[in-house]
Amino acid sequence: MENDNLYHKMDKENIHYINHSLLFTRGAIAHHHDLTAIIVDDKQVTSQVSENTVLMQELGHYMAGAYYRTNSPYELIDKMEHKADKKAWEEFFPYEEIKELMKKGLTTATQLAEYYNVEAPYMAKCLNYYYNQYHGFD
Repeated sequence: MENDNLYHKMDKENIHYINHSLLFTRGAIAHHHDLTAIIVDDKQVTSQVSENTVLMQELGHYMAGAYYRTNSPYELIDKMEHKADKKAWEEFFPYEEIKELMKKGLTTATQLAEYYNVEAPYMAKCLNYYYNQYHGFD
């Protein structure tokens, strides 16, 4: 996926893009009343692939309503991160589409990550989730 498509989705949803230094994370989403912004640290996000990954994951938070405070308990943070990932994967890497790509020969996380223009570890998490959720890719 190209950055332009992600920026278009953000514009459509009225989500602002902010570049700011962050500690402990490369990206974050802030939501207060009717204002939503995705914050990206360009010192940590240095390529289109890494930016795509961050934007997709943060858009997952938005689409799933998976928000938390920085001082939230770890269990809540973990739950909201997983909920956001699932929503992002369903939106940007649908299971049926992944199955079709695998039938066409894109069978590794690296190959699929290159196809979708995201980081391989993020794609590997998606594949692991789908494999367990749907009992494989048959």
